[in-house]
Amino acid sequence: MNLVLNLTEQCNLRCSYCYYAETQPERLFSMSEDTLERAIALGWQRSLDLGQRFLNITFFGGEPLLCKESILLGMEMARRYQPKDSKLRFAVNTNGTLLDECSLNLFATENFRVFLSLDGPREIHDAQRSGADGTGSFDRIAPWIPRLLRLDTVVIRVITRHHLNDIASSVKWIQEQGFSRITTAVDFDGKWTGEAMDALAREYQTLAAFWVQRKKASDPFYLGVLQDKMRLELENMSYKKRTCHILEGALAVSAKGDLFPCTRFVSCAPHAPYRLGSVFTGVDESTTEEIHYHLTHDKECCEDCALKTRCIAHECACISFYTTGGLSAVSAEVCAHERMLAEICDAAALELMNSP
Repeated sequence: MNLVLNLTEQCNLRCSYCYYAETQPERLFSMSEDTLERAIALGWQRSLDLGQRFLNITFFGGEPLLCKESILLGMEMARRYQPKDSKLRFAVNTNGTLLDECSLNLFATENFRVFLSLDGPREIHDAQRSGADGTGSFDRIAPWIPRLLRLDTVVIRVITRHHLNDIASSVKWIQEQGFSRITTAVDFDGKWTGEAMDALAREYQTLAAFWVQRKKASDPFYLGVLQDKMRLELENMSYKKRTCHILEGALAVSAKGDLFPCTRFVSCAPHAPYRLGSVFTGVDESTTEEIHYHLTHDKECCEDCALKTRCIAHECACISFYTTGGLSAVSAEVCAHERMLAEICDAAALELMNSP
């Protein structure tokens, strides 16, 4: 069970693609100590109810390092509530600008997995990820890169239609710094054109060639955007079973204590869609029927598609929700992206398999 704790809506950055600008524009709330404790107790109980006996607590935000004391307190609470013969692990999603020796030592000692938002070198990163005061954020992250390389760090590079000509070069730069695990996330905003998708395809093709080159050199470099789709095909597996663990493998808690099926659904707004209950009342199973249906059924428009189990438009609840407003429809731009990407992934895999 992955328990995602949105410790705060507040953030010291104002990234151009941040979905909080719409879902939580006022950034009012931070999680209270009582809410934090109830969330952790509920996370352990749900883990036991599902027969998992494992809890991964992901500290999320906003920017969770604005709430360092809550992270420490949450860790102490998690151990206090930890059942016998169970496993516990921690993770944090951070923009990296508030790192310091204390937090990095903590992450190292406690074997945190660190998800770091980093879009590339200074000129690329700062074009998308500026501070609340309008200044770039790269120089606040760069000094900590050597330390981050020694941690269990996964770099997340966000792709937008506004900056399409530097994707491959920025991922190469991130890899050259020494990061061995990189994943990308596309900002699907409903305004992607065919021309923009073609430009993205060219960047993906360049990335695929780079990935093949690194693999031929026996480099352990992991590029999620390519390898996740290849792995699903080779293992005859689906995103829903491998990655999309909403409700049955994940639970997200808003700063107010409301429960949601995964991170992208979280909101502190009154009457937020797909609210499943609260840490004070537990999961209201009467609200979960649509989610269970999503997990067990194909979308009607995708039933005959050979790519459906590898396609985030069909499989990922978060993508479906934020691009269509629900779980049953498919965004045309996400569908086009997935068809294009699958073809590039398959070509790269074949090239690697057929290489001497």
